[in-house]
Amino acid sequence: MENVERFVVGTSTKLFGGVRVHADTEFSTHNDNNEVHQTLKNYVLTTQVKRKFKVGNIECKENSKLEQTLPDGIILIWGEDTGYIVPNYTMITPKEAMETFKVLSEVDQ
Repeated sequence: MENVERFVVGTSTKLFGGVRVHADTEFSTHNDNNEVHQTLKNYVLTTQVKRKFKVGNIECKENSKLEQTLPDGIILIWGEDTGYIVPNYTMITPKEAMETFKVLSEVDQ
């Protein structure tokens, strides 16, 4: 007979800088190379991108503006190239992660 065990996806210990958005959260910031300018006010995140780059021998210019209306409590994660983004994954604090793993550690007991 097989010994069935329980497993979880390997955890990441990489920490990401970010902010949790609330009614009073406001900022105006640029990414590390000043190609992305972002403002946040009244839950509206405005991202303006102005950059030039090459793909092979093709010269490209990007000039874009994105406005996102964010819900209260959402977490934005900082990226050096992108500025703040809405992450594709649920983000939690290290303390919340420890509490989750404490519960999981008791599953097989």
